[in-house]
Amino acid sequence: MAREIRILHTADTHLGYRQYHSEARRKDFFAAFELVVNDAVEMQVDAVVHAGDLFDSRNPTLEDLLETMNILARLKAADIPFLGIVGNHENKQNTQWLDLFEEMGLAVRLRKKPFMVGNAAIYGIDSVPKSKIPIFDYSGFEAPDSSLSTLSNPSTPEGNFWKLLVMHQIVNPFPYAEWDCDEVLENLPFKVDAILLGDYHEHAIIKNKTGKTWITYSGSTERNAVSEKEARSYNIITLSEKGLEISRRTIPTRNFLSIQVELNGEDNPYEQIFSKVNEHLEEIPDSVVFLEITGDSGPVLSQSELEEYLLNKGALVSNVKDWRTKESFSEEVLKITFSDPDHAVASEIKKMSLNDGGLIIDEIVRSPDISKSRVDEEAESRLSKLIEAKAAEFKSPDFRIEVPASPIYPASSASDSGFPGLGELKPSDESEPGKNFRSAMEIGFSGKAEFSGETGLSGKTRPLGVIAGKLEITELSGVLKTSDRDEKPESELPDNEPGKEAQKPPELAVKGKSQEETPGKSGKLTEEKPVRATGLTREAGKAGQKKGKGKSAVPRQYNLGDYL
Repeated sequence: MAREIRILHTADTHLGYRQYHSEARRKDFFAAFELVVNDAVEMQVDAVVHAGDLFDSRNPTLEDLLETMNILARLKAADIPFLGIVGNHENKQNTQWLDLFEEMGLAVRLRKKPFMVGNAAIYGIDSVPKSKIPIFDYSGFEAPDSSLSTLSNPSTPEGNFWKLLVMHQIVNPFPYAEWDCDEVLENLPFKVDAILLGDYHEHAIIKNKTGKTWITYSGSTERNAVSEKEARSYNIITLSEKGLEISRRTIPTRNFLSIQVELNGEDNPYEQIFSKVNEHLEEIPDSVVFLEITGDSGPVLSQSELEEYLLNKGALVSNVKDWRTKESFSEEVLKITFSDPDHAVASEIKKMSLNDGGLIIDEIVRSPDISKSRVDEEAESRLSKLIEAKAAEFKSPDFRIEVPASPIYPASSASDSGFPGLGELKPSDESEPGKNFRSAMEIGFSGKAEFSGETGLSGKTRPLGVIAGKLEITELSGVLKTSDRDEKPESELPDNEPGKEAQKPPELAVKGKSQEETPGKSGKLTEEKPVRATGLTREAGKAGQKKGKGKSAVPRQYNLGDYL
């Protein structure tokens, strides 16, 4: 004959919740959970089942964790297993706090494989987001067998096992339902005797549509809002030859007091309020007090003064709401629609027009499989691979870049750019948008601009009529060099001829590593070793200027990244 099994079912303890920013309320939530554990030890139950939201936050403080471990240690000392699932409040991306307690031997995380308590097989489903419920994977649930039983004589036939399922969801027919219990029961490979639930903070016991499975909420162990007026509680599930029984045990908690005041507009409003508050002087001390004001409209009351009055009467927390000062809304009907969060995020990402690197970062940050501590490492690894793949394109012998350029004619007066002879910069053909390419490169190719050489910003003043003819990509790092072509020999060009305009240059283009000789030139300029230019600011240009006659202009270097 199988012995009687008793299981304590609790949920929604929300440990660490500093309700109303009160440290006293944080301690209240721990006190309620401690009371439940003490009852379990005193009654010597066979197991404690927690149906989610052990913590109020996914990032509890160290103090919260230590207090929780101390309480769970009492169950371990009494040889009572603590069985739990993950709720929506405490759910982390990967490893859960329940996993930590399991490693420490303080808890067991319920899964699709049953945990056996006597001849009772207990399963668990962690909180599932509403958008993921339609695609929930029911595969992997294992039916219990006699080898898993913890009875001293494990000879119970499979049909005689009790099967309990623990979930943290709002289910039909309860308010704001997300999941249909009958759908869950139909998709499981075995019959379930009871579903032990969390997430709904009120106590409830019903049966499913077929009447074969019990569905119960234990309720929260502390009040999370003033609307939770009923006493807090937990369940005791009894499994015996007589069947399955569910009984409720209430928990004493801090008093929540609501005081209603209706102003008649005749007497002083403060006198009416104070008179009503004084009727509850015995209940106010150490209570969480809510003062609600209704009635005739009148002068605006000082909320801080009323809250201070309640605190002086001994209230732990005071909250005042004057319903007479409702915000006015237009009569226009507001239409509110709800969409799947994943679809909404995908739509916004598409609007941002992110490049490959941006999409990779977005995927890494939002991935539930990558913990926060690994985000940097994963991003660095994947972006490095992307950069290597992009770099391979530059190494291709067929890779070419056409750099649009237009000739620039110097104005009669000097401009503020720091280069003599440059006033207004005007493209030769404004009808071609591709030729409106203004940059430091063009400024360096027109008028009398200084050109940098291998040793920095040194060189000679380029006479009018001498213009750059070609840009050449010399290496993957993006360094460009220029080769000069003169319309006539340099010896025939004066240092500065007023009134003459620069000759129209030939078209600029990116070619291979060989330089073509311009017809009419006396010879080809010697190819210079490319160096990277660091900038062409006015101060740097002046500091590096060195004048000399009879020397050819030194090729100028440009960074490819400045123009792509």
